[in-house]
Amino acid sequence: MEIIPFVSALRQEAQVLGDYHAVRKMCSRRLATLRRRLGWQTSKSKKYAPQPRLTAEEIAQEPRFVHLYLYSSERAWAHAMQMKSLLADDTTVASAAMKSHLVSRLHKAQSYAVQLCALLEDPASMSTDYDVLEANAYAASLRGSEAFEKSHWEDSIKAFAISKIIYSALLSFSKNEIYKDQLTSTVDPSIRYSAYQLQLPRSMDVATISRQNFPRQDERIVKAVEALDAKALSDPASEASEGGGAGVTVTSVTWRSRTAPVEDADISVALVASQAAEHAYLSLQKDNPSSTEAFDGVLLAWQEVVDATKKAIDRQTAEGVSMGDPKMQNLQLTWTLVNYSLICWRIARNRVMVEGIAQGGKRKNKKGGEEVRVKKLGHLKEEVALYDAILQSLEQVYNLPGVAADEPFTSELDSKKAYFSALKCSTIARSHAILSNRTNALALFARALSHITSSPPIPQSIATPPSHKGLDIAPAESQSLISTLENEVARFRALVEMDLIAAKSTKTAVAAEGRAGSCQAGVFRCGV
Repeated sequence: MEIIPFVSALRQEAQVLGDYHAVRKMCSRRLATLRRRLGWQTSKSKKYAPQPRLTAEEIAQEPRFVHLYLYSSERAWAHAMQMKSLLADDTTVASAAMKSHLVSRLHKAQSYAVQLCALLEDPASMSTDYDVLEANAYAASLRGSEAFEKSHWEDSIKAFAISKIIYSALLSFSKNEIYKDQLTSTVDPSIRYSAYQLQLPRSMDVATISRQNFPRQDERIVKAVEALDAKALSDPASEASEGGGAGVTVTSVTWRSRTAPVEDADISVALVASQAAEHAYLSLQKDNPSSTEAFDGVLLAWQEVVDATKKAIDRQTAEGVSMGDPKMQNLQLTWTLVNYSLICWRIARNRVMVEGIAQGGKRKNKKGGEEVRVKKLGHLKEEVALYDAILQSLEQVYNLPGVAADEPFTSELDSKKAYFSALKCSTIARSHAILSNRTNALALFARALSHITSSPPIPQSIATPPSHKGLDIAPAESQSLISTLENEVARFRALVEMDLIAAKSTKTAVAAEGRAGSCQAGVFRCGV
């Protein structure tokens, strides 16, 4: 039945319209059209008579009856959001009656969603556990919004905890970004703010709060959630302690000999997940070193760490914490570390892709000959695009907090930037060589050589964690590139010189032929 995608599409249209009054009118129009098509609209020539209550059997016969409840619920929700936006824009119009009206609209919205849940939970509706989970998550989010507006923080957490657990299970099962959007836009911020109002310890992350407040008396919901994600309701810390696991939480991070404690629970959990993703990558990479699919899990995990750190910094900023505060300084150091790790993994994937393209270009075609010129140029163009992406990633490192003041590190970054710039220039030079533009190729090879020779030498790399392998360049690699570029410059300088001599010889020969022809014509004229 796709309840959440249907609601998400409606709310995206609301964002496009930018006016909740227009959304209400749109829902009313679609609701009237749907009632007419389903035969639930009283004819204008007849006296109005209320329709009988919808039954589960009717939903089994026509799933579009579900949309009647969704349109009605979203219309009431849009009305509430319209009043909320008015209150936010002009606080002078705020009154107890208007606030009460806002809450009543949210109550009406969640009442429609609760009725829909009751119908879908009836076996006669032929609905699946997936549909029941979506309906319960939707109803719980509306119930949580109502409690939030009434400042009933405990009820708000209990309601949003249901949405959090269900959406997380649906996300892990289907990988649909719609559920992630619902979590990040409404559920997680509401749980965090309600926990703040209840003065819960900040060491508790949103997932832990949700697990503790999730009602487990509904066996069908619990079983359906565990069927999608067996670990959705289990506590990772208790599982690890029972299994004798260690290193479940990350308590500190180290960046360039500086150590900062990790006090935010969301960051700690995300760092643990990134470490697990790195170990999974190493096992996958052993089987297929040239595969780029192994990077997807690691990149996603590190992106989660970056997002968690950004939320923590924004929270501290909203509370008025200054940049000189020790907590903010620790978060800034963590921000630099996690962003650098993410960037290094991106660069590592791009380097693997470059190697794959280069190896693919060396393969023979079906007839056993070399690749045609067009394909070679296409491969070189892809390599240049990847080197551009690597250089852009390096530019992002320069902008991280604390990097500009670290001169040894910036010098090392300059060397690595020059190395990749030289690779990019040499790749473009090879494309000109294929097109027989030897002068251009010589200029580009010389430019590539100047990039790498004018920069500081790349230092000997120290043993680094797996997340930093993307920027590990051995001095031997740099020296090998310098030697290759010197040879190419010498070779193309000779080729260009030969082309100039050949062109000069051709020009001399043409001029000689022209003089001989003019002399012969003069002789004929004299004879005449």
